Amino acid sequence: MVSKILKSVITVLFLIYYGILDEVRSQAEDKIYLSNLDTQCLRCLCFAATGCNLTLGCVNGYCGPYKIGRIYWADAGKVILPEDDVDRSGAYEDCALSYQCAQKIIKNYLIKYARDCNNDGRVNCADYSMINFNGGYQCHPPLDRNEAGRKWLERYYSCYPRTPDSD
Repeated sequence: MVSKILKSVITVLFLIYYGILDEVRSQAEDKIYLSNLDTQCLRCLCFAATGCNLTLGCVNGYCGPYKIGRIYWADAGKVILPEDDVDRSGAYEDCALSYQCAQKIIKNYLIKYARDCNNDGRVNCADYSMINFNGGYQCHPPLDRNEAGRKWLERYYSCYPRTPDSD
């Protein structure tokens, strides 16, 4: 047992020394997924945000078809386009404006904050919708509590119709 722990410690130190621990961690994070975060759910989250307007630029600090803000992007791990530099001015905006890159931001954020927001005993697209609208730490307030939330829900449910399993 001690030799296994020692071997693990030596491996981690080796990875740190040669600067590849972050790459290994990044590859592991790419393999994490939410089994019920499917294409339809992602499409409907996009539709709820902007009608999935792919031509929408940045408005009032929110960019792209998912209306991603800079803090949301940072919470999601500062996803960038391939070959881009996270420190480059405009890296966040360029990723949020790209549908595929924006989906990676959404996925990372939802992986980080996935929880049962509506207290139905399941984590599904309805919860992801609440996380997206309310934020990861405060996902529990009902979306129909204000006009913006009611409009979000209307767009969301027009794309992702309610079923006994989706509420």
